Amino acid sequence: MKKHISALFAVILAVNALAADIPASVLALHSSDENTEYDITESKVMPKLNKTITREGKMLFQAPDDLRIDFTEPAGDYTLITKDIFEVKKNGKVQHFNIKNPTHKMSIYRATLLCCLAGKVEEAARLNDATAEYKEAGGKYVCTIKADKAIGREIEELLLEYDRKTGKLLLMKITEGNGNYTEYKVSK
Repeated sequence: MKKHISALFAVILAVNALAADIPASVLALHSSDENTEYDITESKVMPKLNKTITREGKMLFQAPDDLRIDFTEPAGDYTLITKDIFEVKKNGKVQHFNIKNPTHKMSIYRATLLCCLAGKVEEAARLNDATAEYKEAGGKYVCTIKADKAIGREIEELLLEYDRKTGKLLLMKITEGNGNYTEYKVSK
């Protein structure tokens, strides 16, 4: 019986050690000046309204501060993030978000997106007063970040899937405190 308990304890320690190495492994697959381009599908799901809005486009990320998503469907929509700008054009209307105050929810949202693309999972968790869980499955690192508390449109949970060999972000699902969620899936 003692052998079984010892073996079980050893397995638990090994699993925990592997999980602890995942954020470092993800981060090691990224560089501070990386430049990546993805074809993506963005799906905004509003369960209470039984509504889904899907857009397709190209995402360009230049670490550490530049992100641009140009949507081809619908054409003309975009998201632009730089060191000083967070701007979204949707349905012909442009919105500018306040990012000067680092505690403002859109500033945190912006920083979270950039951290996730750069493989900085632990930093994304800290930004959102959240805890992170890690596992390896199907050739991917799966990172789940859950906020201790989220209200309304704040981020309640982030699900991130990175390719284990390349570090490429394959899926990012952002769930808000109100139950709405947005998924970004990489096409290629």
